[in-house]
Amino acid sequence: MHKCAKALIDTVDEIGQITRVINDVNNIVATIASATEEQLAATKEIAGNIGQASSGIQEVNENLSQSSAVSAGIAKDILDVNQESAEMSNSSSQINMSAKDLSILADELNSMVARFKI
Repeated sequence: MHKCAKALIDTVDEIGQITRVINDVNNIVATIASATEEQLAATKEIAGNIGQASSGIQEVNENLSQSSAVSAGIAKDILDVNQESAEMSNSSSQINMSAKDLSILADELNSMVARFKI
């Protein structure tokens, strides 16, 4: 009987050790599950931040596109002003030449009129 009691005590001790190992494994699994949930939450937050950053970049790109369009319009306006200025300069030169020609004709007319004396 003594051997049976000893075997029973040893079995109970071994079952106790197995129970402790199972509890340790359960604790480790719970820790892993908790860490996994934290990682999932962090991943979701990172994904949300990436989405916000992407939206911000898209807005910046739209603003740059609008700025580029405005800049192109301004450049065209400057080109138009330069062309108009060149045309005005050309017209001014023609007017100046016409004024000189008119002045020469006026001098010739004065000379002709001066020949006739009443």
